[in-house]
Amino acid sequence: MRIAARVLVALGVLLAVLSVRIVSASGAELARGDRLRARGDVDSAILAYRRAARWYAPGNPSSTEALDRLAAVARASAEAGDLDTSLAAWRGLRGAILSTRSLWIPHPERLARAEEAIALAMAERAGPTERAETRSRARAQLALPDRPRLPWTVLLLLGWLAWTGGAFAFARWALDEEDRPRARQAQLWGTVVVLGFGCWVIGMALA
Repeated sequence: MRIAARVLVALGVLLAVLSVRIVSASGAELARGDRLRARGDVDSAILAYRRAARWYAPGNPSSTEALDRLAAVARASAEAGDLDTSLAAWRGLRGAILSTRSLWIPHPERLARAEEAIALAMAERAGPTERAETRSRARAQLALPDRPRLPWTVLLLLGWLAWTGGAFAFARWALDEEDRPRARQAQLWGTVVVLGFGCWVIGMALA
């Protein structure tokens, strides 16, 4: 029980460190996008906002704000008649959301609006005689592929937790003060690392 408690504490610390990293990186990219947009470099700002949005974690405000910035750039560009930039911003928003999906797709309402806007923009670029057909074709192309299969995705996540937690535990408890392996601890945590990594690889391949 003591070992299990220590592993849980170690995993908690690891998740906390990862959360801080995600929030700080997202905030930095968001600020960078704002600076680029203020200088008039909208194309580079779109890339920065997309990177900020991809640093997704539940409750991360910078990721959500980056999606709002992309939507604002897209609408402002469309109003100014710059369909190419508007389309790039909507595509950046869609790509950022899809790159963060796992067991669920975050921000489904924003994703739906972006896909509709992309189809409309592509129809506008096609000309009056081909708009309906182009919009229909664009909507079909934007249809989401099959979602990740839940059992394999769960296996992937559990494998990652076992792999990283086992590696931490190995370094913490399987070595003595002179960095010599303790046989039982090394065997236990080495097995956890190997099995966790194997589950992660299988989950990545089949999810």
